[in-house]
Amino acid sequence: MKRAVQVMTAFVAFSAVVVLSATPANAQTSTGASAVDASIGYQLLHVPDETFPFGWNVDVSGAVNDVWRLVGEFGMSRDEQSEAGVNGTLKFYHLGAGPRIASTTGRVHPFVQLLAGAAHTSADLLFANTVGFQDDDWAFMLQPGAGVAVPIGSVVSIVGQADYRRVFFKEQGDNEFRIGFGLRFAFR
Repeated sequence: MKRAVQVMTAFVAFSAVVVLSATPANAQTSTGASAVDASIGYQLLHVPDETFPFGWNVDVSGAVNDVWRLVGEFGMSRDEQSEAGVNGTLKFYHLGAGPRIASTTGRVHPFVQLLAGAAHTSADLLFANTVGFQDDDWAFMLQPGAGVAVPIGSVVSIVGQADYRRVFFKEQGDNEFRIGFGLRFAFR
């Protein structure tokens, strides 16, 4: 729990820096926030003792003003187990919503966000080719994250982000980390 508090404190401090840098100076012109944008991309997820090498993520956000946005996100990660004595598939789904603070000035558009939602795990494994194991679980999650969008045109941006995710499973909580990159499309 102490580690989670430290991560949340660091996220709040980072958010304050982004918010202060997101306000345009008098001599700068704002490109303006798009009314709606949508992103799709690849994600790599690390949970305790396991890395999911394949995953995808989609999000949609709507502008509240030039800095604040509301975002909804859905993603899935998958790992095929094919080690000695274990075969099968692990899947991890997440969905969340929350605020995003984004800068729309300059060539690079940094953002921070805090999502709350749910995580769903699913395991379908076969041990030593004889004993099967199936399990799934739902849990509440909080996911602070930060990233950057770099416009490559008037509609498309390349986006990269890193997130810390705390999932509150009944047995114990998980500290998870995710990195991702993809494309963001602006709809004005």
